[in-house]
Amino acid sequence: MGGKLRICVVSASQQNVFFSEILEAFSGVLAEAGIAVEESVDCFPPPADDLVYMFVPHEYYALVEELAHPTSAQLKRTLAVCTEQPRTPWFDLSASVAARAGAVLDINRLGVTELRARGIAAEHLPLGYVPEWDAWGGDLERERSLDVVFMGGHAERRAHALALAAPYLEGRRAAIKLTEIDRTHTGEKESFWARERKWRMLADTKVLFNVHRSPLPYLEWHRVVGAQLNGCVIVTEHCVEIEPLVPGEHYISAGYWQLPEVLGGLLEDPERMRRIRRTAYEFLREEMPVSQTRERLLGAVERAAEQVPQSNLRTPEPVPLPAPQPEPKPPWEEYAEHVGTALAGRMGLKHLIVRVHNLERRMEEMLGGGGDEEQVVRFGPQDTEPRVSVLLTVHNYADFVGDAIRSVALGSLGEVEVVAVDDASSDGSVAAVEATCEELPWLSLTHVRLSRNRGLPAARNLAATHAKADYLFILDADNEVMSAGLERLAAALDESPEAAFAYGIIQSFDVNGPVDLMNWLPWDPERLRRGNYIDAMAMLRRSALEAVGGYATDPALYGWEDFALWVALAGAGYDGVHVPDFVGRYRKSPHSMIALANVDSTAAWGALLRRHPYLAAATT
Repeated sequence: MGGKLRICVVSASQQNVFFSEILEAFSGVLAEAGIAVEESVDCFPPPADDLVYMFVPHEYYALVEELAHPTSAQLKRTLAVCTEQPRTPWFDLSASVAARAGAVLDINRLGVTELRARGIAAEHLPLGYVPEWDAWGGDLERERSLDVVFMGGHAERRAHALALAAPYLEGRRAAIKLTEIDRTHTGEKESFWARERKWRMLADTKVLFNVHRSPLPYLEWHRVVGAQLNGCVIVTEHCVEIEPLVPGEHYISAGYWQLPEVLGGLLEDPERMRRIRRTAYEFLREEMPVSQTRERLLGAVERAAEQVPQSNLRTPEPVPLPAPQPEPKPPWEEYAEHVGTALAGRMGLKHLIVRVHNLERRMEEMLGGGGDEEQVVRFGPQDTEPRVSVLLTVHNYADFVGDAIRSVALGSLGEVEVVAVDDASSDGSVAAVEATCEELPWLSLTHVRLSRNRGLPAARNLAATHAKADYLFILDADNEVMSAGLERLAAALDESPEAAFAYGIIQSFDVNGPVDLMNWLPWDPERLRRGNYIDAMAMLRRSALEAVGGYATDPALYGWEDFALWVALAGAGYDGVHVPDFVGRYRKSPHSMIALANVDSTAAWGALLRRHPYLAAATT
């Protein structure tokens, strides 16, 4: 059969690269069996008696124009490789196409079961040891610099599980690679590992942390096998249809709520990691080589080849037709389309909030005599040359500001100072700062006390004028920095001299504990058109902050000062660098400044567009 048939692997130019990795692995098996393997992008080539097609249905159909879809006769000569988990729209699309294909294979038994329940004669095509994916080679003495990696599309339950795991990663090295599921990832990026780089990074990692996208216990075979054959130990949520892998022997399995603790325990047990690493790798090489799929693949190819004779069909010459991928509308365009009483009500409420806030500020000025005094008090050693200045703004946070200061003082970076600006607090914030300084005599802290409330952006700008360091880290009084956070961000700026700022992943928490992740998206100036995705808790180069005039004090940008800064930096041509590791903790509160600011954002968007017209120009 090998000399009589050709296989054409059909893909979409905008296809996610991990589907290409799977197809390449199976193509290699067919090539070793003597079948000529060809490729076609964004179209099915003309039919021929000796030609059979292979593709990933849901990915191809979603990314090309309808005219580039295979004809009914071509589909009958096609091997459909299904890779998606049931109960998702992607699986449903795959199933609808696979029902008309000449042969159907799925890499997960759970998918096979569901396809068969729909009357589709699917077979299991397991992934296994792929030599091209192995960047490790089984060297048990190799040092691994990363403790934990997570890779996968963003989902609420995944973000929550990672937030729960943050305490167990404190002081360790992690790389959390979350991606937006509504965007394709076609190749190598700093924020997205693919092919050779991915295998190298996994070979440099101790543990891959795996959480299912949904409660369905579907094992992500491509991700798991790729990690195991590079000696990366799997800690995963419980799965079904995992045979022939054995939990406890080839990987570690736990319930959703136990995952973080199990991860922490394994990281403290290097001998167990070494044992699982070796066992899983040897099992894949000896018992699950991808070449083992050869007979199943050849059988599927043969079944597809038995379908409609192709030479009797007339098909137009194919033309590649990638489908344009629509970008979500910018929020200000949506507002223009949905003007109504609800929006008008939110606008009125937002204006009322801002006016009351300004009235309170003016009353404080009047009661204080109308002065605008600054009192500066210094604590700790003052003859230091800090590497990082932490700019801490305080307004009525007596209950939390001590924890914020302690998180800086007890961190791994010793060359640090704090500049705390008290923005005319009326509670015990001033006393709380001073009491905390008495506990931490080694910490250099400059306490600037204002007699009149100037607002958050003005307070931050003032703090910057008192700072000594070139690197400025922004910290609100109710948040905290993680032990290695400042050190990691400073190192990122050192390594990226072209970057104006660095930011990392933040665990958000409320009164009930960890709830979510923030700052997980990598730097992408175009992404700012869809809204802010970077919190204030970031490290800035002083020169870049000064070049864009500091934080904007326009009242229309109330609560959006951070977003306005990122937009200003992007507009000035500056870049940011993302650290895919935990650097801080953010306290979520329904009474927070951003919660009030987001009641209505029409005025803020209007101010941003006036200041930075490039945001709107990008839509044309």
